[in-house]
Parts: sequence; structure tokens; C-alpha cells
Amino acid sequence: MGGRVTGLEATRLFRSIMPDLRWCPQCGVPVIGHARCPRCGSGTVRVRVAPPGDVRPAFPRDVEIVREAVRLYVGRRAADKLVPPGSLVLLNKVQATDAADDDLVGGRTVGVRLFDIYRRRWVFKPDYAGAVMIVEEKLGYYAVSRRPLKPGAILERGDLLEHDLPPEPGLYVAVSDGRGVYGVAKTLETGALRVQKTWRHAGDVELYARPADWSRLLEVFEERLERLERDAVSFLEKVKGMGTAMVALSGGKDSTVAAALAVKAGIRRGYFFDTGIEFPETVETAKRVAEALGIELAEISAGDTFWRALPRYGPPGRDYRWCCKIVKFAPLVRGLKPLVSGRLVTVTGQRGFESTQRAQAGRLAPSATTGGRRDLLAAPIQEWTSLDVYLYIMREGLPLNPVYTMGYERVGCYLCPTSRLAEIENARRVHPDLWGRWEDYLYRFARQHGLPREWVVYGFWRWRFSYPAEMVHLARKLGLNPSEMLDRLFAGYATHSVEFGRERCHVLFLHGVRLRNLEALRRLLRTTGLDGRARVEGESLTVTDERLGVTVRFHVSGRVEVCGDVPRQRVKQLLGLLRRLLAPVYMMGACSGCGVCVTSCPFGAMRAPHTVDPASCRSCSLCTYVCPSGGKLSEHALKVAERAYQAG
Repeated sequence: MGGRVTGLEATRLFRSIMPDLRWCPQCGVPVIGHARCPRCGSGTVRVRVAPPGDVRPAFPRDVEIVREAVRLYVGRRAADKLVPPGSLVLLNKVQATDAADDDLVGGRTVGVRLFDIYRRRWVFKPDYAGAVMIVEEKLGYYAVSRRPLKPGAILERGDLLEHDLPPEPGLYVAVSDGRGVYGVAKTLETGALRVQKTWRHAGDVELYARPADWSRLLEVFEERLERLERDAVSFLEKVKGMGTAMVALSGGKDSTVAAALAVKAGIRRGYFFDTGIEFPETVETAKRVAEALGIELAEISAGDTFWRALPRYGPPGRDYRWCCKIVKFAPLVRGLKPLVSGRLVTVTGQRGFESTQRAQAGRLAPSATTGGRRDLLAAPIQEWTSLDVYLYIMREGLPLNPVYTMGYERVGCYLCPTSRLAEIENARRVHPDLWGRWEDYLYRFARQHGLPREWVVYGFWRWRFSYPAEMVHLARKLGLNPSEMLDRLFAGYATHSVEFGRERCHVLFLHGVRLRNLEALRRLLRTTGLDGRARVEGESLTVTDERLGVTVRFHVSGRVEVCGDVPRQRVKQLLGLLRRLLAPVYMMGACSGCGVCVTSCPFGAMRAPHTVDPASCRSCSLCTYVCPSGGKLSEHALKVAERAYQAG
């Protein structure tokens, strides 16, 4: 799988794989890659969408959200005009602070539904077609400016020739300069408008909307689905002989289609891995899919592993994903071991449109999750769009996980920290029992660490070591200090002091870390190549770095002394040394017994959890990286040390 890319590079990457999305005005349905409709022969019009252009059908709940947002923030007449009742609506996921989707109706992007993280509700932002119709037909909030429009411009009330503005700030208004330029602006606290985006009028903005007709859409896509199916089955027939081929059923739409294709290629074995924190609908759907397709399904479960590990690690975060290692990787490897001899070829529902990493991945690649050095991942639907997937499920009559119809865009662990606030609000509404258990825990954790209720309510728990800019802004808007919240989190795992004796020492106390066998720890330092600098002296292990002029002592109690004066310009090197030392210390002193280090070692040097054979170890540090304690829990102590040295 490729590396993560962002910004312009990500945009270019997605543009290179974007489908040629079009619309048939006659049939009132989308078309991919045809200048003429495959059903009626009429000319099609190109639909302009933001990358990656992975459009999906809007279910009734989704349409309800869009129409309600338009009604509230533009007006009832606008809702009936921009999203006509019964019309086929498509959604295109776009980048935003939280959840956001372009809303495509009748071949036009009429606007985007955005989840406002401050108000915790959906709002609507007009796009070009929506802005033109709102202004020209006076459908809702709008303004006509006497000044030329350009992005970033501030329009005061005196600059407006006519207007109908919303009663509260932070909402969106369609604007025009009366000379063929249209745009969208945001209302400010002062009552002024800030222009966000403008377009020059390019002619007709008629919506080619028709009542939703899925049978018509299936006719249009029949040839495409046949071609995609033939290609995918041919691919799987070639790779199934490379080892033991099994389908990884997840209960999601993509794995369902991958499983159906695998069966057509003669692959009838599969497995479902239950993390123990799945939606109940997901577990049921995986079983229904296997039964419908005649797949011999092995069920592997992590049981209550997540809940048992929670007291040690605390809530997982986007930058602190210990759960993937303990709850997914280790139990999955253990569960697959008796099922497979030799190489495992896992048929997966991976698609390139899901992320930049997956966009760069091949259809056949080494597996990073099953623990085998020779295992492979086969992705038969790598180039399929979401629309292709949904239509194939409909065509084949396959079970669809009902959570998709409840307002969820994706299927995963219900308390995943990558969830957006919109999904959290949906979980609270649709699955109150599941979410209630998790929320109760979060509130207890917040009280223990002196964190405000907002840390739970607004989803700050989803980050552990640093907040993105939008969450920093939200915190300040709520009257919270983001740095103080992080400090309180770190203090729950490691504390710092400065002591003066024969020399000045920074002292860290690692909560929950106990080093009972210092000689074994010295051997474990081989994983990072520091065992040659270490020596055991009574109740402590000492590591000296003469280049930096520091001595680091680890005591059995979890006390760490970093002694020696380090110039400010060399603090970065000191922190690098501490990172290499703390990872093995946490591997041993806060081991959860998951065994990930053993299954991930490419040289067979890890003979048991945190037990290394120095003769076989190549000091690659892979085990310390994948270890949830060494790779993640240790970051708390490192952050405490970093802040202490930055403060002088």
C-alpha cells in the first residue's frame, strides 16, 4: 500500500483515477464514461464533482438530512426546488472540518451538506447551480451586491442593493453582483458577509431531475457492471492458486461485492473478524452474506479484548490507535493460524477511492495485517466506484448492511476515533445503548483526568497528542484551553520534576510501568541497538550517551532520571534517544500480552512477548513500533519530556 499524500498531491492523484461522471437528461440518471446514454442513446452532460468523485446513492435518511438542512438554512421553497421530492439524489464525500457531501440532483451539484461542529447539526452551503437558482428565483437567503464579487471580500450591509439574510451568523448566503457573477458567502458576527467562492454565470442551470427509478439506472449500468464483473472474476481466477484463498467478510458493502465475485471465481472459504465493538447489524450482515453465497465462514472474535485493554491505554485516538494492534491485528493472526497452511491470499473489498494510500495500492499486494511475510491481499474491486458497488448489490440481490440506510456512510467499529461528529450524533440516535456505554466510560475518564464535559460532547477524545487546527479553534470558541487539556491527559500517564544533586536531572515517573527484570530489559534494548550502551547496576539500568553528555537511569519502580546539561540546540537529539529507550521500556513494563511483537518480527527474534533473542535480532525496531505499549503508550512520557525541555 502506498504512503499517505495530502494537499495538491492528493488532488492530482484522485483526479487521475476519477470516473468520467455524466448525466442523461432524458433518463434522469447518472452515466459513467459514455457520451451517449447506453439505454436511450441521448447525449449526456458532464457532471462536475470534486475529487475523488466517488458518488454514492442517497438513501431516504440522507435525502431527509439534505432537505431539512435546505429548509432550515435556505427556505422551504428552496428545498422543493433544489431537492424535488422523489428525485434521485447522489452524494459525493468531500474534505471539510467534519462530515460533508456534495449534493447532486438532476446532474447538478446544488450545494453541500456540512456538519457544523459548533452547533452539532447539519447546514447547507449552496454551490453554483443552487446559488443561481436561489438568487434569481428568490428562493431563500440571498444578497445582491453593488460591488464586484471576489473570494475573501467583506460585504457590509451598505454594500447590498437587496438582501434576505439569515438571523444568525455562521450560515451561508447565495450572492450575486447583478452582472453575471454569482457566489456563496458566510455571515459574520458583525452582520457582514465574507465571500467564499464565486462563479461566472455559464448559462442554463436547469436540473434534469426525474423521479428515482433504480431499475432504469440498472439498465444504464448493465454493460459496465458486466465488464467490471468479468475483469474481477478473471483476476481472482489467476490469483487463487497462489496460496490458500479466503474472503475477508466485514459486513460492509465492499467486502460483500468482493465475496460475490470470489464465489464466481471458485473461492468459497472466508472469515469474519468480530472486534467485539461492531454494530450488531454488521455481525448479522456478514453471516447473511456468507449464507446467501454459500461461503464456508470461519468466525474469529476478539471478545472483550478492547474493554479489558481500555483501563491501561485509555480511549483510542486518531493519533493513538492502539486498538488496531491489540483488538484487530493480534487476535486475527491467532485466529487465522489454524485455518491456513502456507501463504494466505485474502480477497478484500479494498477500493482506490477510499484513501490516497489505497489509490496507490495495486490489486495484488503483500498483506500487512495477517502476520505472514508471504501473505497477499487481492482487491478485485480496486477500481470500482461506490455507485458500482451499490448497483451490483442491487443487481445480484445481495444483503446490504442496514446501517447504510440509517445515515452512516461507512461501516466500522461504532466507537472508532476516526468517526466524525456527524457519525457520533447518528450513533447516539440510532444505537443509544451501544453509545451510552461508551459515553459513560468517556465521562468517567474525563472526571479522572480533570477534563471538562466538552471534551466528550465535542469529540476532543478522538485525539491524544495534538489537536488539528479546527479543533483548536473550536476549543477556544468554547472557552477551553487545548494545551491544558493535553497536559492533563499526559499527566495521567507520566509526570515530570527536576532534581538537583551532584548534577541536574529531569525525572520522569512512568505510571503503570514496572521493570521486574532489568537484565531482560537490557537484552530487549537490542531491538533499537542500544544494548551495548546499557549496564545493570543494582536496582537500575543505566544508559550513557557520551556524545550528548547525558546518563539515563531506569528504576524498577518506573522512575526515569535523565541527568546532564543538554544545550537547547541538541534537545531534539536527546528526545530521539529517549524515544529509542522508552519504547522497549514500555514494551516490557506495560506489556498487555497481545503478542503483536512476536507475530510481526521478520527475523523470528521475538520468542515471546518482549523476550528477544539478541543473536537473531537485527535491531530494525519494527517490534517496538507495532507494540501498542512501546509504539503508542510511550508517547505520553515522550511528550511530557518534550514539554519539560522546551520550558527549560
